[in-house]
Amino acid sequence: MYARSVYTLALFASAASAQFWKECTTFTLPNITGGYRSRTFIDFSGVTADQDAREVLASHGLVISDNGASGTDSSGVPHVFTPDNVALTDGALSLKVSAYSGSGNVLGAQVSTQSQIKYASVRTVQKSSKVPGVREGNFFYRDSNAEIDMAILTSTIFEKSECRREGIWARTKAADGGDKPTHRIFDFGFDPTEDYHEYRIDWAPDVAYFYIDGKYQGLITENVPSVDGHWMWNAWSNGDPCWSAGPPSADSITQIKSIDIITEYTGEVVGPNVCPL
Repeated sequence: MYARSVYTLALFASAASAQFWKECTTFTLPNITGGYRSRTFIDFSGVTADQDAREVLASHGLVISDNGASGTDSSGVPHVFTPDNVALTDGALSLKVSAYSGSGNVLGAQVSTQSQIKYASVRTVQKSSKVPGVREGNFFYRDSNAEIDMAILTSTIFEKSECRREGIWARTKAADGGDKPTHRIFDFGFDPTEDYHEYRIDWAPDVAYFYIDGKYQGLITENVPSVDGHWMWNAWSNGDPCWSAGPPSADSITQIKSIDIITEYTGEVVGPNVCPL
């Protein structure tokens, strides 16, 4: 209950301070030289299930993917993203992975920024699915050679599999870094399926910092992208026993309470109103 109280208060505080943010010319972050000139806070805590998800997301510069990605791995299970699996529930944005029937595509969900981003701090307040066999992602993506990712594998939150250890995965991949991404794995100190928690990536030139609930987890300085691309949030499964596992036998729902996007990196802190975050 403590985490919920903290983030409920944080959401109200963030909404109340939106006008204050407009006065900021630069936002600064710990351990990062320079700053960021733009901030967008998207609060889903007040949405209702009867609202149109596409319209609400578009008003905040987000778009729903339609077959935004598909693929078949060694398991032979294809997966696609469908707009039907993105919805607003009372107080959250929901990303569904449909229960797999045993044939055809595994249906997942994905939302992305409409604009491209190069360097950002993105904080996602999310509650994970209790259904095993799903990969939940909050990440920067240009292509398969440019990615920064925080991934939750619902089958290995607390227990390792034959080829994956338990925990949350942080990964980077850049075009000049070879075929394999650089990764770190952080243990959960809580059950991410029971309540909302903030997952944060601070991305600047040559470094990505990772935080959970405002607590620093680690950094990666290898294979950090230096190109622009979109920020994405998704949930999917392809049956790969060494990644998503599954596919799920029941509908899986990942819920997002808020998204905070700080962008437009500058190497110099300028302007009269500098706001530390």
